[in-house]
Amino acid sequence: MHDFLAGGGPTGALLRAHDWASTPLGAPAGWPQPLKTLVGIMLASNQPMFVAWGPGRNLVYNELYAQVLADKHPAALGRDMLEVWYDIRDDVGPLADQVFRGESVQREDMRLMIWRHGTLEETYFTFFYSPVRDAQGAVAGLFCACTDISDRVFAQRRVRESEARLRGVLDNMGEAFALFDRGFRLVDVNDEGLRLDGRTREQLLGRSHWELYPGTERTPLGEMYHACMADGVPRSTECHYRWEDGRTAWLEVRASLTPQGLALFYRDITRRRRLEQDARLSAERVQLALEAGAIVGTWVWDVTSDCFVADARFARSFGLDAELCRTGLPLAQVKVPIHPDDLPRVEEALSDVLARVGPYRCEYRVLQADGSWHWVEANGHVERDAHGGLRFPGVLLDIESRRRVAAERDQATAMLRSFIEAVPGVVYFKDLEGRMLLANRGVAELLGKPPEVFLGRTDRENLEDKAQAEAVMANDRRIMASGRAEQLEEEVRRPDGTPALWLSTKAPMRDEEGRVIGLIGASVDISERKRDEEALRDSDRRKSEFLAVLSHELRNPLAPIRNGVHVLRRAPAGSPMAARALEIIGRQSDHLARLVDDLLDMTRISRGKIALQRDRVDLNELVRRAADDFSAMLGEGSVHLVTELAPGPLWLHADATRISQVIGNLLHNAIKFTPAHGTIRLSTRAAGGTALLGVRDTGVGMDPGSVDAMFEPFAQGEQTLARSRGGLGLGLPVVKGLVEMHGGSISARSAGPGQGAEFVVVLPQADEPQPPATADGAPARAGAGRHVLIVEDNVDAARTLAELLELEGHVARVATDGRSAIALASQAVPDLVLCDIGLPDMDGYAVARAIRAEPRLLATRLVALSGYAQPEDRRRSQDAGFDDHLAKPPDVDQLLQLIAASDMADR
Repeated sequence: MHDFLAGGGPTGALLRAHDWASTPLGAPAGWPQPLKTLVGIMLASNQPMFVAWGPGRNLVYNELYAQVLADKHPAALGRDMLEVWYDIRDDVGPLADQVFRGESVQREDMRLMIWRHGTLEETYFTFFYSPVRDAQGAVAGLFCACTDISDRVFAQRRVRESEARLRGVLDNMGEAFALFDRGFRLVDVNDEGLRLDGRTREQLLGRSHWELYPGTERTPLGEMYHACMADGVPRSTECHYRWEDGRTAWLEVRASLTPQGLALFYRDITRRRRLEQDARLSAERVQLALEAGAIVGTWVWDVTSDCFVADARFARSFGLDAELCRTGLPLAQVKVPIHPDDLPRVEEALSDVLARVGPYRCEYRVLQADGSWHWVEANGHVERDAHGGLRFPGVLLDIESRRRVAAERDQATAMLRSFIEAVPGVVYFKDLEGRMLLANRGVAELLGKPPEVFLGRTDRENLEDKAQAEAVMANDRRIMASGRAEQLEEEVRRPDGTPALWLSTKAPMRDEEGRVIGLIGASVDISERKRDEEALRDSDRRKSEFLAVLSHELRNPLAPIRNGVHVLRRAPAGSPMAARALEIIGRQSDHLARLVDDLLDMTRISRGKIALQRDRVDLNELVRRAADDFSAMLGEGSVHLVTELAPGPLWLHADATRISQVIGNLLHNAIKFTPAHGTIRLSTRAAGGTALLGVRDTGVGMDPGSVDAMFEPFAQGEQTLARSRGGLGLGLPVVKGLVEMHGGSISARSAGPGQGAEFVVVLPQADEPQPPATADGAPARAGAGRHVLIVEDNVDAARTLAELLELEGHVARVATDGRSAIALASQAVPDLVLCDIGLPDMDGYAVARAIRAEPRLLATRLVALSGYAQPEDRRRSQDAGFDDHLAKPPDVDQLLQLIAASDMADR
């Protein structure tokens, strides 16, 4: 028999038996090679195909085309195609002539009225005619592949799937098809081939087989292709291939040489191979069971007569009568001892194997004589006997121990999985190649993929950032190679692309013999912790800088104050030198007071200790006062201050003192960073129910990237060693805190260094304005001759305050502790007591209570002096018996007004 005539079903058999020698084609041995190749392809194909060869257009066709011919077959073999198709000769004759002139012809949905099955049928075919040339290049025949699409046309006349029609026979194959040219470049591929490959036609066509499927040229598959291309002999093989995306499959590949190149027919046989492997394993298990004595019964069931025969061991295992099992009993009786929960599954498995005829395997429990349930495994094979009946032999295996071990293993696995799912972060196990074999939910959340996608793949395949993937895999390889556990930090982006830092603890995984078989690890996201640590370091750095600045700023005014004191000791009283010294001491004292106020205010704001004294205030009026105060301070030839106020009042429900402090701090900041002859513009305006305060200068400006940091405590602009601009970096944070306490906001902007800066405060306007109260007359000055007792443990502070009051005409005495103060007050009743709260022996509250307990001292006015001046501090002073509460250091004018008010009250 000739190889090219092999197969092809009944029609193939007719071809092999046909008397070809009596036809113009002659004996098959003498057929031209192109004809042999086409015949071989046809007989291997599951599509209707024929060849019309020679001048007589003699027909050779396959089994499926025989079905198209219907009752014209088998008489059509070897006859002229136009004589066979006399009924459509007018339709296909011109086409055949065209082909024999060397042209290919293809028709889509061609309507043909064919006489077959005893009637004239309306049919539709999609087909192509291709000229087939002999060795001299002349057209020797016609090749046709066709598809009867009549049913489809009748059912869906309005539906035209152009791709399905164009591809014709190839896309209707039940297997994949690909055509490679002589250079092994892919010329065509059908839809099943695209489905198996997973890539688009555009990605495949025009590329060589070795480029599309790297590593295959030097394999048995590649060698088969080369051999087939060289000698034209059809070949087939089975191969296992792994695609670059990780998919694997067993493929059955048939290769045939055509004039266009190498035609491949292939299909996925993975399931078949798996079944074969399962069958081999099953046979091995049976053999091992026989050798180990694990078989606890054998049976043969004659399905046709329903006679189930089993040995004595089977009878014992099922608790059945041994004699009945020996002589035979119906299957229904055999199934009685099977556990009720397992019985439906057993019956389903039996129905399946009887329907398909083949191997059988099922595990279930059977009732023992002692009332316990025992696990068994039934293995058998349904086969047909010579008379067509079904015979079902099999063996019964005892798997109780195996099931118990499996249950314990499953329980341990479940416990392990529950544990790793409960562990925070990600937990994973990888093999030596870096493939993820086990992972918890945290890994899925990190990768943004379900386990079925990432399991079995490496980090290189799972992570979008390939550089990060390579770094992680390099760490894993180093740890597995060294055999030592490590803790390290690794960067892996989250699914949304945001960066993340992970603290990973990884260790090599070993088998029972101590060999490294992979890596186990756990990783925790420490991004937030790292940011917190960085913020803490930054905070510590800024605090350290602040302490250094504070030390510098506190020492700076002390030097001129000390120098001024030294000058006053030596300069004549009332001399210009003494006056300048006093002016310097006063200015530097104010600077010290401002530093302390900033420190206290920042502390109070951060702790929420400031209570606002809100009232109706006009923002424009507060700005005018601040501008007047600072204009006087600037003097001639210095910075130019310009005000641009909104028309009319801008009413706020606010604490006037704190808003004035906001304006003052912003002006002070602008003056500090604006050089001589620069301009500061102070403006207000109303916008959408808010009042806007703007302070813009032409000073040194800021880096736009550091603008927001200016509102952080202790932050300062760039300073030189001279620190000529000074400050603690608290002015702007205090402003921000006070503004936000009023329900407002502050923003800053600068075009860059040397471009000046602008600060804008937005505050809510009051709904209805209320005219501010006016004060009548000038502040009263103190009268003379008041007796004042000063209680202060700081001797210098007490003496300077006493001397100040004596210069104003009062009589002042000093006590440096509480008990001395009470004794002096009892000896000579004072008009006013200025008492510090923090004293060495007893606090100021106890002193106040003791004085109030003396009837002779009831008229004495008590004033508390304290570095703490919050509302709760004032309430506590009032509860102890104090009439007033002044913050340290007391403002001199305010103190003198208080004494004057006391004097006027007495009169």
